[in-house]
Amino acid sequence: MLVYEFVPNKTLEFHLHGEGSPAMAWATRLRIALGAAKGLAYLHEDCHPRIIHRDIKSANILLDNNFEAMVADFGLAKLTYDGITHVSTRVMGTFGYLAPEYASSGKLTEKSDVYSYGVMLMELLTGRRPIDATAHLVLEDGLVEWARPALSRALADGDYDAVADPRLQGSYDPVEMARVVASAAACVRHSAKKSPKMSQVPMP
Repeated sequence: MLVYEFVPNKTLEFHLHGEGSPAMAWATRLRIALGAAKGLAYLHEDCHPRIIHRDIKSANILLDNNFEAMVADFGLAKLTYDGITHVSTRVMGTFGYLAPEYASSGKLTEKSDVYSYGVMLMELLTGRRPIDATAHLVLEDGLVEWARPALSRALADGDYDAVADPRLQGSYDPVEMARVVASAAACVRHSAKKSPKMSQVPMP
């Protein structure tokens, strides 16, 4: 028998995409982003052996009474040891969140989780799902391909309304928004070598 802590506020996916769910406030989104980042940084850098989650997505971020984030569902997780730069494995995870280099080669690194976290940040920012559920699933189609140029334009222009969830109705701190936009863009770079470790992801 498995006994889990009760998390009354369901999942991040429910609050972002659930039918009839109220708009999640910017401060709450930011708290969830920070909590999930801290959880992943702990798995990657403070656990021995280190843990690569392999299925970071909004449905696997559980929320307690205070909307503190808990990284959940370790059914696909892999243990890694110091000195090992990658693990070759059968590709597992969820379409829309999979890092392209992992999906194409099966070579798993911590940067695979970083990419998935970046997709989740984009969900928090935009309110959009990672993929169109009605579309054929093609790697890198969907939210990431739309968001990469959109995030770059927003950072260059200082205008974040085009990437912010319309349900926020402009109610966000622009300085915090800029940091989160920059973080999401850094996490989903085309080259995994250029993306940050979780402890290096710049957050407000």
